Amino acid sequence: MFIHRLLTSKKFSILSKKPLKIVKSLNSHHEFSTSVPNFSNFKDVNSDQMNISLFNIKKSLKLANIAFDDGYTNLKTNCPVCEGEENSSDIYINKTTGQFLCPKCRYGAKFGLIEKFFTTSRSSKTVNELKTYQKLFLTAKEQYQKENDFIFHSYEQEFQVVTSNMTNDIFTYFEFDEKVPKDSLLSLNARYDSVGKRLLFPLTDILGQIVGCKILSKDETGNNFTTETTFPDLLCSGFVIHNNEKITKNSKDKDQMPHKAIIVLNILDILALMSTKINATFICLPYGLKFLPQECLPALDRYDELVLWFNYNTAGWDIARNFAKKLDEKRCNFVRPTNAHPTPYKALISNIDIKGILNKSQPILHKAITTFSSLKQDVLSDLQNIDKVQGVKWKRYPTLNKYLKGHRKGELTILTGPTGCGKTTFMSDYSLDLAIQGVNTLWGSFEIRNTRLASTLLRQFAGKPLLDVPSDENMLEFEHYANAFEMLPIYFMTFHGEQQIKNVMEAIEHATYVHDVNHVIIDNVQFMMGISEEAKHIDRFWKQDAIIAAFRTFATRKNCHVTLVIHPRKEKESDDLTTSSIFGGAKATQEADNVLIIQDKRLTSVRGKKYLQIAKNRYSGDLGIMPLEFDKQSLSYAQKIKKKLESSDQQTKSEMESSQNESDEIKVL
Repeated sequence: MFIHRLLTSKKFSILSKKPLKIVKSLNSHHEFSTSVPNFSNFKDVNSDQMNISLFNIKKSLKLANIAFDDGYTNLKTNCPVCEGEENSSDIYINKTTGQFLCPKCRYGAKFGLIEKFFTTSRSSKTVNELKTYQKLFLTAKEQYQKENDFIFHSYEQEFQVVTSNMTNDIFTYFEFDEKVPKDSLLSLNARYDSVGKRLLFPLTDILGQIVGCKILSKDETGNNFTTETTFPDLLCSGFVIHNNEKITKNSKDKDQMPHKAIIVLNILDILALMSTKINATFICLPYGLKFLPQECLPALDRYDELVLWFNYNTAGWDIARNFAKKLDEKRCNFVRPTNAHPTPYKALISNIDIKGILNKSQPILHKAITTFSSLKQDVLSDLQNIDKVQGVKWKRYPTLNKYLKGHRKGELTILTGPTGCGKTTFMSDYSLDLAIQGVNTLWGSFEIRNTRLASTLLRQFAGKPLLDVPSDENMLEFEHYANAFEMLPIYFMTFHGEQQIKNVMEAIEHATYVHDVNHVIIDNVQFMMGISEEAKHIDRFWKQDAIIAAFRTFATRKNCHVTLVIHPRKEKESDDLTTSSIFGGAKATQEADNVLIIQDKRLTSVRGKKYLQIAKNRYSGDLGIMPLEFDKQSLSYAQKIKKKLESSDQQTKSEMESSQNESDEIKVL
């Protein structure tokens, strides 16, 4: 029944790797061994197929319609072998190596061995092969579990469960510090060999299964040093673990897990941590600084923060950085190796505050520093989607596409121009073009009221005057365009006149969260400078710089494009405006990604023209000018409309000429 469901639901089976047997002598009576069944006779699998990228693994899972969780180090999905059984488990696929592991069965191999189970086609040959693989796996699974049960129950004869009556003798023999809690051994499910004077701590995996052990004993040389031995000596997927994190007792969520873990190297360090009230999970690695098996990583994916507290020497620091790369550096902190920051047990016996040392842990990678490996996928995405990276293209202003390439999120644009040149009219048409293409827009018009602004936008949207002559027909036309305009993602702030930057930013933050706004227009910045009694004592340049800094931070943090309209300084009308003409200090032009200047030469010359100058372009560096010819009917500078009118005029002219020619011919006849 299970095999039938497996084949019909496009699920997959887990295949194991080549035989491996590890034997480590504990004493003369028994030994630990781990063995993995031999599936080396599987066909159509070679070394090239074993190496598979994370992209291809995700692609295979998605094509098979298999849901998965993308963790820090592994992809987690349902284990088809355990599916349908009691206490079904999950399968973990390592994102770096492609190695998969089923914690319940404790089988693992390269993803290439199971990739064929994700195929969407099911020929009779494929079905027979899958059935064969399934039988091999189930047989090997039963054999492995029998061996495993024997292995991990065999030490019960020599190691007794530690009780409270035994703790004093154990503490005396191992000379544990008196600050170590007596019940710590019970919490760790320790076992004690009273004859061999050995203390055993089980290693448990993500499911709480015992998969190995650490045995603590005193050095036979008489130096009173304790030694640790881990069994098995390779590929153990378990830890010595103690959960000291406070979890809501009333929570009914079985998957509620702790979020922070402190990772140490030996048993003494975890005992020292248990003497504190630190709210975290304490984890002792199975092999110390030797290596960190990838089989251990699934159990660590549940933690959002990992603190690596290793030996205070160069080796400990170097290995911590290597381990952090395997664990995902973004979530890893490290206790820096200094004499003032010893390991937990040494800090305990030296009366150094353990919690104080922990509070000084620092990120492996600084939040403000990154590496190319972290950026590589983003760079690849940008190169493969260059058109989307350039931003939304303008349809009314194709010349802007030539220079700016497009309208991009996360940028800051400054628009300036002389008084009365049409900054608001141009910006409304500019923003309308983007809103029609789905760019959610928030207008903050402090200079003109929203009613007048909306009227201008509606006329630009219709491309002609509405209700210029009152009539039922014109009213229907108004309703048609008004209803269509109402569907556009354009929002208006209700502020008018002088406003405080705090209130404005709160409104913008709200709109960004609720309405997913990605283009904010402020017209204009001077209305947030203030003319109150308190504002007169503040330097206006400093205050404007603070406003610019707030919008720059917001644009970057929220990945939202911000356009600020700023008046220029009072200069000679005959002089061209430059980036230095913008009112205030230099911060506005320094912080801006784009600077647009409306130059209006009609004020100084009979034949003067109005044009938009692209004075700064951080994205491509292309600078230039765009002629602005105003159409009074549509209140628009749109080049597209102008071309349509020109073509319409030419068509009308040609029709008139043809009709004139026809009349001339009639006269001749």
